[in-house]
Amino acid sequence: MNDIDLLKVIKLSLGCSLAIFIAWLLKLEYSMVAGVIVLLTVKDTKKETLKGFIGKFYGFLLCTLFSYLCFNILGYNLTSFSIFIFIIIPLCFLLNIQDVIAMCVVIASHYFIQEETSIKWILNEAGIFAIGTGIGVIINMYIPTNIHKIYEVQKKLQEEVSVVLIDIADIIVNPKKENEYSRDLYTLNSLIDRSISETYDNINNTLLNDTRFFLEHMDIIKSQRDILESLYGYVSQLNSTPPQAHILSAFIHKIGYTKFEAETGNLLLEESDRLLSSMKNQPLPVNRIEFENRAILFLCLTKLKQFLINRIHAQELRDNNFYK
Repeated sequence: MNDIDLLKVIKLSLGCSLAIFIAWLLKLEYSMVAGVIVLLTVKDTKKETLKGFIGKFYGFLLCTLFSYLCFNILGYNLTSFSIFIFIIIPLCFLLNIQDVIAMCVVIASHYFIQEETSIKWILNEAGIFAIGTGIGVIINMYIPTNIHKIYEVQKKLQEEVSVVLIDIADIIVNPKKENEYSRDLYTLNSLIDRSISETYDNINNTLLNDTRFFLEHMDIIKSQRDILESLYGYVSQLNSTPPQAHILSAFIHKIGYTKFEAETGNLLLEESDRLLSSMKNQPLPVNRIEFENRAILFLCLTKLKQFLINRIHAQELRDNNFYK
């Protein structure tokens, strides 16, 4: 059992017990239902819990209204209770609050058993509802943020991007040698999926702070991944290793092994511009094969420039938002 699951177990256990105890102290009938409402209120994230509370509030109002109408018009019998159920269930689905159906039926059953929908019993049910949802919301306001974990995963993502980049650099000069590109790309994709999931959890548990920049960072990482796949597609078409290929491979290795910061990114970007200019000024190819290979290397260099721009943007996002 991980820490978060253990925390949820403790919160639910204490919350249920506390809700039942408070309802008992206030001498409310059916006090145990307050504990059940706590269980129905607590969700995995703060935003889900607050959204669920609003839905339960609407559900309580509908339950009270239609219980009063059905039982006072048709009497306290199974027919009226069945009609209440046929009304409340479609309404809850229509309003997209179907998770409150069980609560509504339980509350209506109290009116049915007591054969009374007076102010006294409405206040009793309102008290149970207020205690259960109130404690459920309060205990769920403490959910540990995973912002530091997300940041570490993002650092790992950037490292894995560099690993895949180095794989591509090795393929350029050793196209027939066995490589780890496919395995490393799979690892990168898995990390991307994991980081997106954790980022959404953090956003839903951070009510006041804007952490959407993490998603913007993830969009950049996915864009880098797409560039890497394009680079692999290009270098896979090389049928020889001209001198320019060794220069490009060395530059890609430099990018992959450089500790990345916005400042070093700008230096690498300037170097990529110099390499592009140098390629343009070199003597023209002497045959078709050399022409095709030189064209592929030129495309790779233009893609690398785009990669560096994205990487600088990603680092600036992390520096400007995480280190506030």
